[in-house]
Amino acid sequence: MRRLGLIGFSGSGKSSLAAFASKNGFKAVDLDALIEEKNPNAAELLEHDREDDFRTLETCVISGILKSDFDFVAFGGGVHFAHPAWKEIRESGLKLVYLRSSFENLIGRFEKRPLFKKLGREGYEKLFSARLPLYEKAAAFVVDIDGRGLNEIWSEIEEIWNSLFR
Repeated sequence: MRRLGLIGFSGSGKSSLAAFASKNGFKAVDLDALIEEKNPNAAELLEHDREDDFRTLETCVISGILKSDFDFVAFGGGVHFAHPAWKEIRESGLKLVYLRSSFENLIGRFEKRPLFKKLGREGYEKLFSARLPLYEKAAAFVVDIDGRGLNEIWSEIEEIWNSLFR
């Protein structure tokens, strides 16, 4: 199968790159957008200490995505090696690309997000640090995004695509 999954911390550009892929003729899906379609109040689950409920919903949507026809999927920031759907993701043969960035580069992108408001800067930075090795372990490829624009990042992802599938 010709499929790539984009993983990385909140604000790393996964959704923007999936939209970019769609504009360039690829079939792309955005996990966060599909979760919002299924449950418009999904973000509130994270705000109200109901992460288990959110992950259950997320896992259900991931299962549906993996059975569908797509080229790219932008996963949410919580999808990594320790995610409940990891086994299913791995068994699907999906190759994962980790969009790696520094915390300082991302902070302006997620300050208004509900989980940041709940955890604060220190809590969010701890979460960021805890997830880094999980993304690294899950990814087949790593793309560094600090100081790079969308076109440049997309070019590197396209190179990965071409090396695998052309």
